[in-house]
Order: sequence, then C-alpha cells, then structure tokens
Amino acid sequence: MIAKNPALVAMLSIVLFTVGEVSLASSGNPSVQLAWRPKTEVLEYHSCGSADACWVAQVKNKKTKKRVVLLRCDGENLFSILGKNPEIVAAENCHLFENESKFQEIPKALRTLLNR
Repeated sequence: MIAKNPALVAMLSIVLFTVGEVSLASSGNPSVQLAWRPKTEVLEYHSCGSADACWVAQVKNKKTKKRVVLLRCDGENLFSILGKNPEIVAAENCHLFENESKFQEIPKALRTLLNR
C-alpha cells in the first residue's frame, strides 16, 4: 500500500535520512586504543567533536570491560573518575593536553591517578 503512494514513500525516505544523519552526528567519534600496560587493561580514547578539545580517555579491564579510571575534558575543565568514586574536577583547564604531546600526556596523567 505504501509503495503505491510515491509522495508518502518520498516523505518517509526524507524523514529516515534526516533522523539517521542526526543520530550518526550525535554519536561522536569512534574510540581508538592507545599504548598501555599492563596487557590485562586497555586504554581507549575518543574525541567528542571535530575540534578534539572535548575528549574522553579511559582504562578498562580487558576481561570484565569495567572502567578502572577515566580522564575527560569538556573543552574547558578536566574531570577524572577513579574506580567507583564520583567524578571530580581534576583541573580548571585542559592546557596540559593541548599540544602535540597530548597522547603521551594522557597515559602519564592516568598513571598518576592510579599511583603507578
């Protein structure tokens, strides 16, 4: 019945395309793995937007997938979560991570949070 009404098919196609495009745009960027030891854990990083000022880095247990520690920047403040503790403001800015050594500084900061 729907296929017999070209206007309805066109309208439905436009709606589905628009909704799909919005949901894809809101999903953020895919996670990438950064070098991390021990091998029983994995360090995942992803940016929240295209400018890379908003990002999340977290260490997870490889087997259980549970978060061990998280460090994130919302473009202004730096936040951290250690284990099951509540999120805290770790710094009033993210300047330490706004340079070409960002991917060396993130693991270093996470190791500091973990006292390793």
